[in-house]
Formats: sequence, C-alpha cells, structure tokens
Amino acid sequence: MSVLRRKTDRPRGIVLGPGAGGPGGGPVHHLRFEPPPELQAYVEHLWLVRWSLPAGQVLEAATLPHPVIHWTVEGGQSELVGVTRGRFVRHLEGSGRVVAVKFRPAGFCAYTRTSLHTLTDRRIPASQLLGAKVNLALRGLAALPDEAAVARLSGALGTLEVRPDAAAIEAGRIVAHVAMDREVTSVDALARHAGLSVLTLQRLFRAKVGVSPKWVIQRYRLHEALERIATSSHSGAPRLAELAYALGFTDQAHFCRVFKRFVGVAPMAYAARCRGRAPGRALLAADA
Repeated sequence: MSVLRRKTDRPRGIVLGPGAGGPGGGPVHHLRFEPPPELQAYVEHLWLVRWSLPAGQVLEAATLPHPVIHWTVEGGQSELVGVTRGRFVRHLEGSGRVVAVKFRPAGFCAYTRTSLHTLTDRRIPASQLLGAKVNLALRGLAALPDEAAVARLSGALGTLEVRPDAAAIEAGRIVAHVAMDREVTSVDALARHAGLSVLTLQRLFRAKVGVSPKWVIQRYRLHEALERIATSSHSGAPRLAELAYALGFTDQAHFCRVFKRFVGVAPMAYAARCRGRAPGRALLAADA
C-alpha cells in the first residue's frame, strides 16, 4: 500500500471545531494528503476528518464548498457529493470519521461521461457512477488506521478507468484562473479571457463543472471575503464598501445581502465570530 505525503499548505478557512489542535490533539482531527502522481491531474487532495466529542456535546461545522465533486466514505457508506451551491452544515456528535477524495474542478469528468449538473446539490451512492467494484475495493476500510484508510481510498480510485476529457480540462483551467485571479469579477470578462462566447462558457460549466460561471466567480470572491474579514486588523473588520467594490459587487448593500445569504450572518457578525468563536460552533470555512 503506497504512502501518501501530507499537505502542509494552509487550507482556505478552518474546518476544525473549537479546541481542536490538528493531528496531535483536540476532539477533531483534519488531515490532507497529496494524491499519487497518476491522479494529480484529476484530484486536488485526499482528506480525512475524525472526531470524538464528549457525551452531549454537539459541534456545528459549516463550510462554503468549492465547485468540485467529493467522494466520501463514512462507515459503510460510500457516496459521491455534487457541488453544494449553498452552505454545507453538519452537526458532529459522538465519534466518527470521514475519508474522502476532493477532485479538481471538472476533474471527476475523467471518471464519468455524466453531465455534472445532474449531481449538483445531490449525494448518490458512489457505485452508481463508479461501478460496484469500488465497494469491494473499500471493504475493511472502516477498520483501518487513518493514513491506511486514506491510502486504501486512493488505491480504489487508482483501479478505475480514466478517460481524459478535453472539454473538462479546458473548464478546469478556466476555474483555476478564477480562483487565482482576484480581478475576475464578471462572466463577460471571464468569457473574453477564455476566448469563448458567454453562452458557450455557460454550457461548458454546466456540463463539466456542474454550476454556472457566475456562481463560480461569486463563490471564489466570497472565499476571499471570508479570508479578508477573518484577518482584518481595521477595527475588527475591513471597510465593507471597499471590500464590496474590490470583489465586484455593485455596492455594499448587495455584498452584505449575498454574504448573509450564503454565510448565514452579516459580515460584521462574522467578523465578531472570528474574534471570539462561540463554544460548540466552528468558523465557516471554504472547504476540506
């Protein structure tokens, strides 16, 4: 069984609950691993979250997911999780563990010819698209130690046929550009960069990413807003009008409405939460 290298870069946001100290301590452990070389074109990383909470304690964990597909294994349940357009919220209690693959944007298209918009906001049994043999490959995973379980999942993915998809590769490159270039704030500008019409870009994203280019742009700019607010030193929060303009929103009111819709609280309330997190709640994060 191959040994996977742990990722050491800082994830965007925080997915750990209060009091968690990473792999070495705390009630919640979060590990991320580089995929093996043969999977790197399609997989961002593999990840594991394990928790063990005292009786009666409930941890609310919330994330603002990326435009990607996840393959998650929890106990005997193996599922494909489509792009979640809203917040993803889960209440953790007792003990448990999730082992998962985080595909790159459009990366899952190498394993299916299904249009990814059919998975958006859905969870389906992994065997439905990956075939029944994945269940055999994962047999006994729940009893394995953490790193061995991640390696088993990686190995199971490695047994599947890969069929590179040129259109998906193009879509993935465009999404990567949105994530890296913080100046991209409109679909028209993104279409010009990609050398495509807006309609062609929309169709490409629907089939190969699962969501619209407008959603992808807004999601990455919201990730940036979370980071800026969490790290701001200006009176506990950045100047919201300046932040709204920088992220491409029409005005501060528009930004605040969108932020509250997806994050669940207004920007100033989120800033206060970052300064002093309430017990039993996890900061909203970008993704695992």
